[in-house]
Amino acid sequence: MATFYKDCLRFGCLGEFKHFGLYLRGREELLVTVRHNASLDMCPTPKITRSATFGERSEHVPPASPATREMQQIDPKETVFLIGAYARYNWPYVWLRSNLGKYGTNSADKDLPLDLNTTSKWETHGYRVWDIVAELLHMNILPNPENPFEVDLASFDKMDPMERTLQAGAMAFFLRDLLLQNSRLVSYHKLVQEDILALLQIHFRTLSTLTPNVPQ
Repeated sequence: MATFYKDCLRFGCLGEFKHFGLYLRGREELLVTVRHNASLDMCPTPKITRSATFGERSEHVPPASPATREMQQIDPKETVFLIGAYARYNWPYVWLRSNLGKYGTNSADKDLPLDLNTTSKWETHGYRVWDIVAELLHMNILPNPENPFEVDLASFDKMDPMERTLQAGAMAFFLRDLLLQNSRLVSYHKLVQEDILALLQIHFRTLSTLTPNVPQ
């Protein structure tokens, strides 16, 4: 799980994705807010079921943050999910954290993890935390975005110069590694490259305004 924890820390500190938001909550939890940009009634319904058990683990795998402590009404165009990678399970799981009524989930199912391909096969297929997020987007957004990791470039204009250059640089570095390490990005490889180039332009253009002129 060490690699998974490192991925969550790096990925969870990034912002300004167009189709989702991230909030890192401690070492073991990552909240993912999927933006539908449409009515929930027009979105597909993910299957809510128990994930498969592994080894000696109990079939019931509740999160460390129960739904009763954090379930809340949010923008109807958004759905929140909790990715938990708890040491006691030694396996990542995903729980729904908003819009339970839409997904036909009764009170007894609030703390049952979703049955996802990326979590059930994450070890054998080498899935990473961003692959889990990509699957959540695919389940919840119609039509599916061409590039699930599309960057909201306009949001950088709202940042102060120091934050802008740091965020743009970190995002570009992450997307670069994503291209180099993830063969599953083939279908939108070019779109990710375009975002990297745009982020680098923002980074270096802003950096030049922060760097004092060097005497010739």
